[in-house]
Amino acid sequence: MKQLNDKQLEAISKATFSKCSDIGLRHAERNLPYLQNTILDLRQEGSNFNSAIVISAGPSLHIKDQAKLILKSGYKGAIISADGAMYYCLRNGVIPDFVLTVDPHPVRVIRTFGDPELNDHPEDDYFRRQDLDPALNKNELEHNREILRLVDKYGKKIKMVISTSVTPKITKRCLDAGMRLYWWNPIYDDYEREDSLTRRLYNLNKVPCMSTGGNVGTSAWVFAQSVLGIKNIALIGMDLSYHPDTPLYKTQYYNELRELFGDKVENGYMKIYNPYLKKTWYTDPAYFWYRQNFLSLAKKAPDVTYNCTEGGILFGRGIKFMKLSDFLRKF
Repeated sequence: MKQLNDKQLEAISKATFSKCSDIGLRHAERNLPYLQNTILDLRQEGSNFNSAIVISAGPSLHIKDQAKLILKSGYKGAIISADGAMYYCLRNGVIPDFVLTVDPHPVRVIRTFGDPELNDHPEDDYFRRQDLDPALNKNELEHNREILRLVDKYGKKIKMVISTSVTPKITKRCLDAGMRLYWWNPIYDDYEREDSLTRRLYNLNKVPCMSTGGNVGTSAWVFAQSVLGIKNIALIGMDLSYHPDTPLYKTQYYNELRELFGDKVENGYMKIYNPYLKKTWYTDPAYFWYRQNFLSLAKKAPDVTYNCTEGGILFGRGIKFMKLSDFLRKF
């Protein structure tokens, strides 16, 4: 598949907006009783750190097993985790200072916090089939119990940077685990327009808005940049693509692409050569859109971002490739 043009990227953006906005707004209304602190209450937290590591849940996080390096280095900067990477962090002894969550899915995302009602849900192979976290590919009930235990154990140490779009089940789960919640609204559309959903959402709850780039990993980076004001930020697990050895059926959007392309599902993917790694990874339209969003934001950022993922396709202006070991020595 060729690289997507601007028209195709706009179509993906509109599809994502349509998919997330209605349910996100419903969740925001149901989350109103829980709104107390917001991300504005965290603005002074950034002064405690001279650097940050943003941890996403891409396959390289597990291939490189980068928690070991972080622990060995005695790193004192901020640890900011996407929700999908939290279990990896906790089971490997890395306690995030902040965890971001934004996806409005009513059932799946709570799995990353431990789902007290997992046995009550219909059969779903979403985690079992994919490469998101190898630990979730098997023994799902056992790992769910372990996530519940770890989140309950360390919850009081974690500041949850929680979007109003998430299901109230996640809100309750975080509160039950003793997490401190700091709310924000995702920017869904152009808030300058009179009919803007983002403007409508802000008028509903007066919670500050933040760009997501379409995914939680980019949201975590935006949070580090714009709220905490941290200058030296490293990314790990930010692949936005699939390892070359990953079978297509294990990719995140395989079922959706199968519906579009049928037996020629491979046409729904594209290959991108990473000149820093001298390796070709492959991606799908959604991940490619996330990549383009991140690159657009990185160009506007006041400081360079260090991509220490050692995998994936995120490179371009405003991003410097660096090994995590080198970043840890420097900062």
